[in-house]
Amino acid sequence: MTKTSYKRRNYFIKKNFQGKLILGYFLFMVAGCFVFAIMLTLLSANSMTVVYQNNDLQIGATPLMLLKQMITANWISIVVSSAIVVVGATFITHRLAGPMFRLERAVDNMIGGQLDDVIYLREKDEGKELAAKLNQFNQELSGNIGKIRKLSQNIEDLLTQFSSIDPARISPEDCVSIHNSIARQNQAVQEIAGTYQLLDE
Repeated sequence: MTKTSYKRRNYFIKKNFQGKLILGYFLFMVAGCFVFAIMLTLLSANSMTVVYQNNDLQIGATPLMLLKQMITANWISIVVSSAIVVVGATFITHRLAGPMFRLERAVDNMIGGQLDDVIYLREKDEGKELAAKLNQFNQELSGNIGKIRKLSQNIEDLLTQFSSIDPARISPEDCVSIHNSIARQNQAVQEIAGTYQLLDE
């Protein structure tokens, strides 16, 4: 009986990137709470509030009384909401960091000359369009390099054939035929190379 092995999902693929995003989401939520508190303070700055709590009657400025009651009554909600934001941000950033890591690895492979790398992303991952374009670029470049290799081999075969012929026995027509064949192969290589715009051109 074989055991099914379950691979634990790594939610922190790019720790620095994800950490910054999660912190950004959290600070955005905190900033929103502060903006709400400041707006509440400004709108109720010139009013008084009466609060009856634990058989104690309290009178004070509305902003301070409301903020005190909100923090006292809702601190658990604030902590839970913060935790939900952090967890939610972790899942969201995972959908961004995973594809980014995969795309960076594919580009590193391309730089190293490995053009047979196909980028596979999960169904809900971001960056599928970019992955498809990179896959298409790899496929087209691989095809063109394969054509150049074949043409280069043809030229090498023609040169080998030409060098093995006895100069005394070769006819001018054979020389012209081999020359034209090499020229055609070379023209095909130039046409393929001409489809690319190079950096130093």
